[in-house]
Parts: sequence; C-alpha cells; structure tokens
Amino acid sequence: MNFLDYDIDTSKLFTKAELLDFLEENGESDRALSKVRERYMVDFGNELVWYYPISDGKHKGTFIVFVQEGFISIPYDIVDAVDYEILELQQAAMFDAEAMQYFIDDWISFSDDLTSAMKDMHRILSEKK
Repeated sequence: MNFLDYDIDTSKLFTKAELLDFLEENGESDRALSKVRERYMVDFGNELVWYYPISDGKHKGTFIVFVQEGFISIPYDIVDAVDYEILELQQAAMFDAEAMQYFIDDWISFSDDLTSAMKDMHRILSEKK
C-alpha cells in the first residue's frame, strides 16, 4: 500500500527540529529512530520512515523521514552491532524535488545493475546443473 493511501494529519508529524532534537536526546542511532517509527505507526498506521541503504556519494546510506516540512534525509556512516546505524544528525537535510529525483535515479541504477548481475549468476548456476 502506498503511504499516500493513509489519512495523514501532517500537524501530528514531527517538525524537522523536533525530530532532530528527539534523536539527539535518544542516542542518535537507528534505535532512537525506532521510537519514531513506533509513534508514527500508532498515529498513522505506517512508519513513514524509509531505509535507503546505498551511498549518496557522501554517506554509506540514509533514512528518509516524513516531517511537517516535507521529507528529511538523515544519513549514517557507521553501523554498530548494538545501536545499528549511527546517525549523522549534523548532516541531515531536507529533500527538494531535484534531490529526490537524484535518489530515485540512483536507486533505479543500483537496482537494475544488481538485478542484471543476479540474473547472470542465476544463468551460470543453472547451466552447471
């Protein structure tokens, strides 16, 4: 189901500042972000947080979070065994349409390349039978 299919009262979303303050106060990690997911799931029936596990050229990956002002990118560079992704809050930035298009294009390129490679792997493995 598309997240836009949900009835979202955007005034109930975190603002950018509230979200960054909340994450800072709660550990600046994916563990802290899980509390945001839980709240959004209760309030909206959807986490409204998306994991983007490929590099944007500056960071190893990012999380995309729906906030009152739009969509914010909260990147990470370190993954810890206990806290999972360690967020780079000082590098958080709001998306504009151009930045979102870059992320879409990059994701499609990544996905197409990996899918093509896996199809080749499958063909090679199938031929070995």
